[in-house]
Amino acid sequence: MLGRGLSHAAPECVSNNALKLLGLLAPAVIAQPEVWLDVDSESIPGRAVVRNRLDDRLRVDVSAAGVAYAHKCLYPLLPRIESGHVVGVTCGSDECRASIVIDATGIAGCLRRALSLDETVDSSPIWLRRGFASGCSSQSDTYWQIARGGWLWLRPTSAQYMWTSLSVQRNTHIGLRSGIFVIGTVWQQCRRWRHLHQAAGPGYFVCGDAAGYLDPASGDGLRFAIESGIRAGTLAAEVSKHPGRSSIAAALYSDWALQDYLATKEVLQRVYIDAHLDIWRS
Repeated sequence: MLGRGLSHAAPECVSNNALKLLGLLAPAVIAQPEVWLDVDSESIPGRAVVRNRLDDRLRVDVSAAGVAYAHKCLYPLLPRIESGHVVGVTCGSDECRASIVIDATGIAGCLRRALSLDETVDSSPIWLRRGFASGCSSQSDTYWQIARGGWLWLRPTSAQYMWTSLSVQRNTHIGLRSGIFVIGTVWQQCRRWRHLHQAAGPGYFVCGDAAGYLDPASGDGLRFAIESGIRAGTLAAEVSKHPGRSSIAAALYSDWALQDYLATKEVLQRVYIDAHLDIWRS
């Protein structure tokens, strides 16, 4: 499995659907209090998480399960190809051979870049920012505001607030609720909606953001990452036992990943159109 190796300490929200899958895949992670920013509550949908703590715990579980995990280092990760099949990866002088390579490198898209995989970019550049906030507000529920220039999402945690914003322009002013102000680091990223045409092929599967990316307003990014990882791992194990089924497995996975992306995109696109928020490519 290829991974980024490093992730940011920004707050994110794990949806209820993602929590259910996480409970099946890595139940021990659910029980780690240092991963979460709030308590498990049926009255509040989802849970707030510190992303790098979640990723670190999942990497531990992946390695404990016997998966060979390779992450980005000083040298680029490059696929090793023999007879048209990906048979492993190299990183500088190091080499790791594997019958199946699973790309979980996120938006960096290691295999997408190395293999020049076909993709579609579905939006103009969008600017995402995340962070923490503090203060007092007369309303303690989750806040969501969307307008022509972008959107703001604000949610209370056990000790403070977490927030995420999207803007069609860089470095726009962050206006939170009255009485609430930004504290600490603000994580900023420039992103586009994008997806691979084929998220699997000879010797490889591509998961999560590396296979298809929509912005956090979909509320579904972690669910897609976890579910695609489960599907890819299951199919990879099947192909390892029955190599003759590799083409069918790749086709099934690619179709599922594409249809999942397109269905979520259609819903989110409708929300943006209704709000006159234009992020589409001309």
